[in-house]
Amino acid sequence: MIILLVGTTGVHHTLVAAHLYLQNIPAREFTQLNGYCDLSLECSGFPVNIGCDRYGNSVYTLGLGRLVRIGSRAINSFSQIVGVDPSQLLIREIRIPGELDIWAASKTNWMPLGIGNGINRLVADHIITREYNRIKSEASRLVEQVALLQGVSDNMTGLGFKVG
Repeated sequence: MIILLVGTTGVHHTLVAAHLYLQNIPAREFTQLNGYCDLSLECSGFPVNIGCDRYGNSVYTLGLGRLVRIGSRAINSFSQIVGVDPSQLLIREIRIPGELDIWAASKTNWMPLGIGNGINRLVADHIITREYNRIKSEASRLVEQVALLQGVSDNMTGLGFKVG
């Protein structure tokens, strides 16, 4: 299965959530993650490959800008149109308060002398630190959802999880 975490950007809070899901991030050391705040990855327009989980599922992040919900639905609808088996693609929105501030700060990368990158990192660090527990909670729910979809847990029925 492919797990696609979408948000306003793919290299900020979604990237942190993906690493928390994969359980390969020491507590609150998200600023050291490979690809964190890397606007060249964001500007490529391609999903960022984060790695594989313990079930062999590929985990990606993708930034959709201000229209996360619409973009998520569009990807889901398109995958259905082209015949992707719904059990092979899990699209999960990672939303946090301040995500639009992170997105706006990421647009300052045009500023010279690294000022834009500094603004990007300062805003992202502040908001993600403030919302870290929420992101961690989202990652924990994703762990449970994927375990359920993989048939690993019998005691997780009724939690309302669904693909897409």
